[in-house]
Amino acid sequence: MLIKYSHIFLINILFMLSNSVEAEVNNYIEGNNEYKLTYIIDDFFTEHPNEKRVFWSPRVKGKSRYSFSIPRDGHKIASKYADASELFYLSKQIDNGLKLQPNKLKSIDIFISENNSNLILSQSISPDTKLGLFLKYKEKKSFGLNLNKDVILTKNTLGNFGIERAKGENTVFNAKFVKLFNNENTEFYGNINHEFKSNILNVGIGYTWFEIANQFDLTTGIQEQDKKVESEIYSTFGDERMKFQIGLNHIKDNSNMNMFLNLRFENTLNNKKLGTNVIITSKDNIFGLKNLSLKSFRRKNLDMLWNKYINYN
Repeated sequence: MLIKYSHIFLINILFMLSNSVEAEVNNYIEGNNEYKLTYIIDDFFTEHPNEKRVFWSPRVKGKSRYSFSIPRDGHKIASKYADASELFYLSKQIDNGLKLQPNKLKSIDIFISENNSNLILSQSISPDTKLGLFLKYKEKKSFGLNLNKDVILTKNTLGNFGIERAKGENTVFNAKFVKLFNNENTEFYGNINHEFKSNILNVGIGYTWFEIANQFDLTTGIQEQDKKVESEIYSTFGDERMKFQIGLNHIKDNSNMNMFLNLRFENTLNNKKLGTNVIITSKDNIFGLKNLSLKSFRRKNLDMLWNKYINYN
């Protein structure tokens, strides 16, 4: 009998303790949301009158880095005057490091060069993995599957590892990485492409300086393809949707170099669930055109994301 009452006593104590602990409030808004973000922020502060701030982590291509700490009072003033510009400076910017975010993004990648063209249709099957179909034309047509996995190596370093297999051909391994330096004005990238059961190994590394004179990005690189080493240098002009690149490659001396042009179109459909990437180049191959970049994950990019998604009008 004593044991029975002791059990009841313990159950009552646990019940009272559980009621005395308030549920933790999740004050993080992840991603850009299809619903208007300012409405979501307003709903949060209405439902949680004691919370002083909410955190928003904007998402870029299924990843995030910086978040905003948005104060209640600043949001109230911004709502009253339908102006988010002052709130941007009142919101603290927090570096959370690179993070993968849940996404169901589909993508279409098209690469067109003089002797090599690619069409890749991909679907995210997890936050870090994409499965795709590709159609290539290089001397002959080939069709196959590829699988790519993103890996966060450090708070400002991203890697990507993938394999692709075309019918009747050897499996190909691809590895890429990019490191954004702490000053966020430069990044270092590298690519490796190897076909198993063959001696084909392509390697490239490069360095990019962002916003030279607030006009263009400058990239220098060196590549080894088909056991031939060549260097290149090019400038990139444009915005996040359209980029124009002009440069020199096959550089050996002042009398032996080749000029090339690239046109890059990104997300031209402006569809949140379908990403597009089209690259047209005068080069004779597309190796090196698929470099990773972390330019969009810099603190300097936050004002563009803010103006795009935080709107009180």
